[in-house]
Amino acid sequence: MRGVRFDWRWLLLIGFIALLANAAALPGPITALTLGTAGGYLLWLAWRAWGGLGGRDTRRVTYWRGARIEIGGPPRRYRPTWTTLAPVMVYVILGTAMLLAALAVLTRPL
Repeated sequence: MRGVRFDWRWLLLIGFIALLANAAALPGPITALTLGTAGGYLLWLAWRAWGGLGGRDTRRVTYWRGARIEIGGPPRRYRPTWTTLAPVMVYVILGTAMLLAALAVLTRPL
């Protein structure tokens, strides 16, 4: 079976669902840590999908007489389209909701 690859994120998703299914029996900080970690991961995915630190690479590569030359070009404008913006917004909305849920679980005893 050469086409089968293992992805660790599936194990994390199963563990996340199992922890949230037993949230009533677990202490609040463990549930909050689980929600906060998942929300932070989704916000990190949104940051990477948007462009990460510094935006897009503005260097151009040209070849002259067989040598590779990188030229610092003018900054390119990044114009997001709906197809690139939709996953980012889904990540941001779900990640923010999970972080707020973690905050609500932590502040419940107060």
